[in-house]
Amino acid sequence: MEVYKTEEEQVQAIKDWWKENAVALVAGVVIGLAVLGGYRYWKDHKVTQAEQASLLYSQMLVAKDKKSVNADILVKDYASTPYAALASLMMAKEAIDANKLDKAVSHLKWVLDNSEDEGIEHIARQRLARVYIAKKDFASAQTLLAEIKAAGFKAGYYEILGDLNLAQNRLEQARENYRLAMTTMGQGDQRYRLVKMKLDDIKQATTVVGSK
Repeated sequence: MEVYKTEEEQVQAIKDWWKENAVALVAGVVIGLAVLGGYRYWKDHKVTQAEQASLLYSQMLVAKDKKSVNADILVKDYASTPYAALASLMMAKEAIDANKLDKAVSHLKWVLDNSEDEGIEHIARQRLARVYIAKKDFASAQTLLAEIKAAGFKAGYYEILGDLNLAQNRLEQARENYRLAMTTMGQGDQRYRLVKMKLDDIKQATTVVGSK
């Protein structure tokens, strides 16, 4: 480090340093402020987007009609929010209730392609698999159910696999997947009794066939 002998030399050194670095220093400050301002704008924009999307979704929850209008707006203008995916799930349910399975497939595929929430994605995947089973598109259902990784959703996947096996008349595989579903969910799960009924029905059908 250079040692200065007099105060005049120190002052002159500071002046020289400032002359050489002033432009870069000022530019760095300006850029830093711009980045900070941009971040604050982005953050405020995200909050505003979420608030507006939440309002649109809340209106969907209480509306008796015109739900699709809000859903279209959410999907088009607020796709990055979880409310768009929830709106698509709602519209898929209404399509299923109306037996418009192709429309339900479209809504659920949108969720899979656009949702960034893992939980919502698994819900959409399971519902889409059920729709494919109802459409007898067993190959597409099998593709969706090929890998079961999410611990919190394993029971649902095993149950749907059992439903797929049953629809294909693969009783032994159905029995095994229903058994795995029951083991995974435990007796406290609200679907435990339903899966047990499915398993008992298979056992009864197998017994009847075997006794003939």
